[in-house]
Amino acid sequence: MSFTLDLKEYVDKTGEDIVEVVQQTCIEVFTKIIMDTPVGKPELWKNKPPADYRAGALRANWQTSLNQQASGILNKRDKSGKRAINQMKTMVSKYDGLGSVVFTNNIDYASKIEYLGHSSQAPTGMVRVNVAAFQQAMDQAVKKVSP
Repeated sequence: MSFTLDLKEYVDKTGEDIVEVVQQTCIEVFTKIIMDTPVGKPELWKNKPPADYRAGALRANWQTSLNQQASGILNKRDKSGKRAINQMKTMVSKYDGLGSVVFTNNIDYASKIEYLGHSSQAPTGMVRVNVAAFQQAMDQAVKKVSP
């Protein structure tokens, strides 16, 4: 069973507004992922950074889209995460209950940080730890939406 079916069943049982629940849950989980994404501190690295290294590029490349995965890499930096969060909130607010919200990072070293422990700032990754808290985020969203 897919998450979408589980969520639909949950919404059918509770009578909650699926659009608001999905929007609130996405904002909560995606914000945590963005903020847990390390911004490189070369002074912590075992090796020197590559010549083209740009601190904040990984965080800047969290892209939110509807119904299809974003392609390409953004040539931006976002050490604070504000730009990525604002872009994500704008896209999530356009979700109308049809299709899906897709959250992507196309930087090639994102998977090394997520799965191979390539960052002392995020030794257990940034996505898996927040997806594990997804149910809690959804429960909080339902409480916010409920009258």
